[in-house]
Amino acid sequence: MELRHLRYFKAVAELLNFSRAAEKLRVAQPALSRQIRALEDELGAPLFEREHGVQLTDAGRVFRVQAEKILAQVDTAVAAVHEVTAGAGVGELIVCNDWRLAAQFVPAVMAEFQKQFPRVEVTLRDLRFHDQLAALRARRAHLGFVVRNVLGRVGELETLLVLRARLMVVVPAKHARAKEREVSLADLATDKWVILDEKEAPGYRAFITQVARISGFTPRFATTAVTFEGLLGRVAMGYGVALVVESNAPLHNPLLRCLATDIEPLELCAVWHRREKSRLLHAFLEIVRAQANRAGAPAAKRGRVRAGRS
Repeated sequence: MELRHLRYFKAVAELLNFSRAAEKLRVAQPALSRQIRALEDELGAPLFEREHGVQLTDAGRVFRVQAEKILAQVDTAVAAVHEVTAGAGVGELIVCNDWRLAAQFVPAVMAEFQKQFPRVEVTLRDLRFHDQLAALRARRAHLGFVVRNVLGRVGELETLLVLRARLMVVVPAKHARAKEREVSLADLATDKWVILDEKEAPGYRAFITQVARISGFTPRFATTAVTFEGLLGRVAMGYGVALVVESNAPLHNPLLRCLATDIEPLELCAVWHRREKSRLLHAFLEIVRAQANRAGAPAAKRGRVRAGRS
């Protein structure tokens, strides 16, 4: 069964006359009659009575209701496609993000985009960095926000630096260096590090190991936490210290102190597939660029410890 069968049936059902329906459809009447017969054969039921004029059968009346719904949906879909290709600001945009890193930047971009394109459905996917890259490479998402040092070989991906996120060390309020405003990572060589579970934060342990070795020591790890709140709780209880992004730093917790570090800030990039031609994507990127310029794309000083790139 094809859409043309439904359109032929709809015309005959409306006019109850094969000749006039054929004229409306601009097809020969014998051809129209054959198509309707083929449709009835496929359905296994007559749709029209033909003995005393043309009338719908009971099966034909039921089929007409469903056929008109299908054709209406198809027409709506076709109109939507025409609107998208005409740049009318409709459609779907799929954006991925790890919401722990850019707690302010990404929501601001989303709000501005939805203000400008209220008819666009924005689908948000909360994915870890490596899962984002897999989705982008498979063209299952339009854009992601990924830390540069996990990008590796970008290949078919395009990147745009949008934010530098400063890293801070969280220590217990009674820590020997709690009254300092900034510490060198080397100053914490004898401390244990509280980390998040690998499933919660893939690469977190490896990153701390990397920057610690650049500072001249091998880190010792304490207990792991399943949640970010659990990580802060373990630090407050004296299990060790932790490394967090500045935007997530617990600045007003009396049990904790947040200290600036000499670690190179993490660079957050907008990432997309270079063959992606979506107009919505490129409109979104314009807003990303504008927001990055307003944010000053880096609000942090460049430190002395540089994390290597894979």
